[in-house]
Amino acid sequence: MRDNLSETILRLCVLDDPVRRAAYLAVRTAGRALTRAEVADEVGISVRLAAFHLEKLLSEGFLEATYEGSVGVGHPAKRYLPTGLELEVSIPPRRYDLAAEILADVLEADSLDPPLESLAATAAEYGRQIGRQARARKGGSRVLTALNVIGYEPATSGDDVVLRNCPFRHVAQARPDIICQMNLAFVAGVLAGTQSRSLHAVLSPSTGRCCVVVTA
Repeated sequence: MRDNLSETILRLCVLDDPVRRAAYLAVRTAGRALTRAEVADEVGISVRLAAFHLEKLLSEGFLEATYEGSVGVGHPAKRYLPTGLELEVSIPPRRYDLAAEILADVLEADSLDPPLESLAATAAEYGRQIGRQARARKGGSRVLTALNVIGYEPATSGDDVVLRNCPFRHVAQARPDIICQMNLAFVAGVLAGTQSRSLHAVLSPSTGRCCVVVTA
């Protein structure tokens, strides 16, 4: 499992150059495919420089190319369109998208179980899936890898693993009765997915960290 934060930052660095960023925004906001000449005219640079930046954006997945819409004789003009690439950086890591997916699945399931039980079962299954995919990194374990990928920032403390960050912090603060139970079930699912039978997830609320602690 890759370090999502590092990968996202590296991709965002592609837009660090102001001219390249302007070229990307020109294509992004045009509402249609643009040629190199059109981008050059929009940004106020040469066609050659526009081509250089557009090809870099193409290779990094920010843009896609098409030859549709070209008219006339000769070689058709290459045109550029924005892709569906989405990049988001949150420090410390937040995973409100994951919370939304879990809650949406609970609503769609239309279960006869009490809402909190249905939420716990769904969150646990999400955790198991992530735990099963985790591969231990150098100097770590599958459990620590999985918890790191989600954004819990785990740290060992004696026999326990303390989760220094809550990926769902703001919603957990607003509705701790719901989100902390989801957190507990999710982390328990991660442990089950990594087959960590000697570890257990327990609720242990405290300020400055996640409400869940992993204990032996």
